[in-house]
Amino acid sequence: REQTELEVYVPLRSTISKYLVYAWFNEDMEMKHKMKALADKPQSYFRIPKEHRSRSDWKSVSRILQEGVGRSTLPCVKLRAVVDAAKEISQLDSEERTHFPHASFFDGKVDSIPSKALGADDFLPIFIYCFVQAKIERPSALCELLSVMCDPRKMSGETGYYLASFHAALTHIHELDLTENDQDLSIIFDA
Repeated sequence: REQTELEVYVPLRSTISKYLVYAWFNEDMEMKHKMKALADKPQSYFRIPKEHRSRSDWKSVSRILQEGVGRSTLPCVKLRAVVDAAKEISQLDSEERTHFPHASFFDGKVDSIPSKALGADDFLPIFIYCFVQAKIERPSALCELLSVMCDPRKMSGETGYYLASFHAALTHIHELDLTENDQDLSIIFDA
């Protein structure tokens, strides 16, 4: 797959990029402003449960997304980085729960909250948070490129699942109305 992309995609990359950037320009400008507004929000704003908030602020995950997805050339490498970032979420969460089982970096002790495995409902808010922190340029155009270039055989497996998560994060941010009320409503849910 990588060899095919090197021989076919790379020579056409500038033309493909030009059309994608043009087609998704308005969506990406909106995303840029929304991600900038969300960049300083705490993990609680994204409704990440207390027991899954990261002491490291998920920096390793954001770095994988920023470097692997945002700066790589080949779509297959970008897709691998999406999968790697998702796996890093599970691994980092597990490591932090093992080393600090009764502590939440942002909210003090969490003795009353049983430590549980990371489920899909917990994963997506974390992924959205990391997506914002990664500051990926032109995420709408990028998501379209990844969707089109993903090997169809991988769409029903792990790669497809995490690409769908990438798309869900993009859609969630895109649909946020930041003009309504800028209060952190997640504190209501944390009580």
